[in-house]
Amino acid sequence: MIDQNKIPCVVGSTGLVGSHLISILSKIYPKVISITRVKDNYSNPSVKNVIIDFDNIKNENIFNKDNHLYIALGTTRKKAGSDQNFIKVDYDYCMDLANNALLNGVKRVSIISSVGSNPNSNLLYPRTKGMIEKELSKLPFEHLSVMKPSLILGARKEKRIAEKMAKFLFALINPFLFGGLMKYKSIHARDIAKAMVYQIINGKNSFNQLEYEEIIKYSKKYG
Repeated sequence: MIDQNKIPCVVGSTGLVGSHLISILSKIYPKVISITRVKDNYSNPSVKNVIIDFDNIKNENIFNKDNHLYIALGTTRKKAGSDQNFIKVDYDYCMDLANNALLNGVKRVSIISSVGSNPNSNLLYPRTKGMIEKELSKLPFEHLSVMKPSLILGARKEKRIAEKMAKFLFALINPFLFGGLMKYKSIHARDIAKAMVYQIINGKNSFNQLEYEEIIKYSKKYG
């Protein structure tokens, strides 16, 4: 059941999954907050843009007990420019947001991670995603759902040549991914957003990790 008194906050709202979250949430809540680094204009009057300093999240007054938090924040090593900057966005910012939310009474959070995440990996991307999952699991939220997709499909604002090639490849191999390999199927950003919304509203009070099958299952429950 949707509590109309809740105000969802979306971080990463200009990205692929985040834009779908804003679209979905603004249809079911009277007010939605888009948290960004720079100003973003929305034609929908129910969407309020809040600008914060991501390098100073600990001191930002963002959240209260009436908020649900959706974290769809992420970058690539190439876009970040260095390993350090990648970790800052995909780990430091996310942890700072979660801690700020927890201290201010937020009880239900959903975040996007990745299939194959592993805090002990030698590779930067899965290691960073594994680290954030490990540390978030220690925080006493009422509900925390972690989406663990493989390749995310959808129309991005920026062009990623490698990703375009990967989408072509996945279109060929997706039909052959079943059983234990099903978790590696590509998935549309809209389905991830739907599953996140369903989980925040209806998900059980615990730490939940969802891979391809679970994401698709709960996206259909949302409608």
